[in-house]
Amino acid sequence: MIVMLKVLLTLTVIVFLMQKRFLLGNTMMIGAGMVFLMCSPQWSTFEVAGRELLYSSSTWEILLAVFLVMCLEYQLRTSGIVNGLMTVSRAFFKSDRMLLALMPAFLGFLPSLGGAIFSAPLVEEAGKQYNLSPDKKTSINLWFRHVWECTNPILPSLLLASQIAQVPVSALIINMLWVAVIGLVGGWFVYISPLPNNIENQMITDSCSEGKNNYRYLFLAAGPIVANFLLVVGFDFGPAMSMLIVVVSMALVLRMQMENIITMFRHAFDRKLLWGLIGILFFQAILKQTGIIADVALVLESMGIPIVVMIGSIAFLAGILTGSSPGFVAIAFPFVAAISSGNIAMAVVGYVAGVAGQMLSPAHLCLLVTLEYFKADFFKSLRPIMLMEIVILLTLSIKMTF
Repeated sequence: MIVMLKVLLTLTVIVFLMQKRFLLGNTMMIGAGMVFLMCSPQWSTFEVAGRELLYSSSTWEILLAVFLVMCLEYQLRTSGIVNGLMTVSRAFFKSDRMLLALMPAFLGFLPSLGGAIFSAPLVEEAGKQYNLSPDKKTSINLWFRHVWECTNPILPSLLLASQIAQVPVSALIINMLWVAVIGLVGGWFVYISPLPNNIENQMITDSCSEGKNNYRYLFLAAGPIVANFLLVVGFDFGPAMSMLIVVVSMALVLRMQMENIITMFRHAFDRKLLWGLIGILFFQAILKQTGIIADVALVLESMGIPIVVMIGSIAFLAGILTGSSPGFVAIAFPFVAAISSGNIAMAVVGYVAGVAGQMLSPAHLCLLVTLEYFKADFFKSLRPIMLMEIVILLTLSIKMTF
């Protein structure tokens, strides 16, 4: 039970500091320090975790990829492509309410680190006439971007979970389709349906006349996303290299001047964001070196807790601690494989519970960039998401019971 108290204390401090608007990087470093001091206060633990962070190619891959994501966001936002895309989309869909959900959901198909930054400007534009609060815009962007988290066949975390648990990815997706349905239907009724429909008619009428001649914006907006998808999936490029090719290509297409490129680099070098990333990665390294998650699993097993509850608890906790789908898969699914390899039901429990934990984690990168973009409040933004995740977890419990 002591290890459970350590985990709960760490999470409590992290959430408290987030509420007090501490920098995420500082918060995660404090959390890592707490785990280190309480679990393995030896220099070797700290040194190995530091080396893993510094010398791991994945660390630099992530940092560079996010930097380039910010570069592309700058290109799309400052070149008029975002506004042009919204005009064309209004002409096509004839509903800003539809765009509030559709834009982040469409961009959610792209498995990019911190990819919520792509859809944030689109949510901002579509939500202007509704006077949405920063918290609601953050919640809408975060929720709809992740409605495909359990069903997107190109998500590395889903493929990894399938491989570790020895379950076909097609079977895993089929058994989690209900999560996407609840996410879309629940998100629509919670966020979109209450918005008035009558105030958008004149704006859409004006946009229709403008949008018919501006379909090039659709290609300029979709082009980078499709190209990134093809490079990663079709040609097995890493996320950083694919984003580099996309950003350079966009700079050539847009004929960006050197002065504008320098400004773009300055914008992309967001010290708060990058420091937050480093804090998250170091926190994950400390968790791995101290073995605290494994200790939690042993405690739960010794208490005679049912397997399904144990797997769900480990995955949910791992999702909260790491804030990433690869993170909770790497921590929780070895237990899934060890306890019930090839069991689709157990794999579904682990993945759905892990995603729920990730969506509520203060270490979730998409939450980080969206909160920063909209200048929103942490708890107010997560409140409706927490309620919908409770519905999903209750549905999961019912399915496992019957």
